[in-house]
Amino acid sequence: MIRINKLAVTELQKGPKKGKWKTYVNVDGKRKEIIRKTEDELYEALFDFYVTQQNKSSSLKEVFKLLCIHKEEHLGRSEHTVYIDKNRFEIISPEIRNKPIMEITAEDIESWVVNEYLKSIPRPDALIRMFQLLSQIFEYGIEKDLCVKNPMIHVKARNYLNKCSTKRKADEEREFSEEELEEIFMETQKTPDNVHALMIQVAMETGLRAGEIVVLHKDDIKGEYISVHRQQLKGKDDEGHEVIYEVGYTKDERTHPSGGRQIPITPVCRNALNLAMALPGESEYLFHDEAGKMAKKESYEQYLNRLCTRLGTNAKHNHAFRLAFNSRMIRLGLSAADRALILGHDVSTNERIYSITDKRRLSNIRDLLAVYG
Repeated sequence: MIRINKLAVTELQKGPKKGKWKTYVNVDGKRKEIIRKTEDELYEALFDFYVTQQNKSSSLKEVFKLLCIHKEEHLGRSEHTVYIDKNRFEIISPEIRNKPIMEITAEDIESWVVNEYLKSIPRPDALIRMFQLLSQIFEYGIEKDLCVKNPMIHVKARNYLNKCSTKRKADEEREFSEEELEEIFMETQKTPDNVHALMIQVAMETGLRAGEIVVLHKDDIKGEYISVHRQQLKGKDDEGHEVIYEVGYTKDERTHPSGGRQIPITPVCRNALNLAMALPGESEYLFHDEAGKMAKKESYEQYLNRLCTRLGTNAKHNHAFRLAFNSRMIRLGLSAADRALILGHDVSTNERIYSITDKRRLSNIRDLLAVYG
């Protein structure tokens, strides 16, 4: 922002510059002095200064920073949402990020997409979100008179979707089989004092998200149920450093909190919880290090990935426990509504994403058809 200081244009009455004319301008919060021999020359200098400043366009990066502030302070977006935007923005080439936003054309964007971005073979949804973010930046720039057009209206995602990744994980890569679950469980029993091994056992028996497990408090264990109403997120502080923090809502309750959900405690889960309660170190958290600090989601996921790699399982991520737990509830005869209640999402999500049919079930179907067909 550029503006004239509240001090009036004045003629200096003393000192070596007596008789000259002076005023101040503010540029991005810094005061700049302008002095000329006559009042007319001073106004001419001010006119030239403002013309020059007006012609200086903010870079795409500078406008993006303003948009992030706007999202947090005026749109109520979470730190985690803005953190994701920042990570996505860093993928854009430095040449475009640092270019004046007024000078960026559709051709600039298209050239970057073809020559750089598509080489990473992004998923279709990732490409669409990238285009949406760029469009948001330009629209915000128009709103704040920092640019006059949005070139993204000429850059169509549909022109590039055929270059995106169409690979879909097989169901065997998404969900642990019963045999794999047994193998993982036997392995974690070898280290009953390992915080990550205990977290794996709880994940197997509850279907909790990784970000929900790591922030469980000891007082969340209430009788026969685990109260789940928090999650761990990652963001950046004012200096750009990554920070880990917890929030008082789960992934599905950010916009409509309802006190979380209750997960029944199975005997296997109870044993893991008791072992976690006995971990060394004082802490309000169930899973913590010896200093009492809560466990980190990233560290847990790395441990799980290494364990699964060593065992040779197809799936290697915590989400595979959620899918397997859903399948387990299906076998027990629980309705879609009951399963959605436990896993923490709506019924349509459960039916569309969590209820999978993989090749491992085909042999059972074949046997049933042979018997009853």
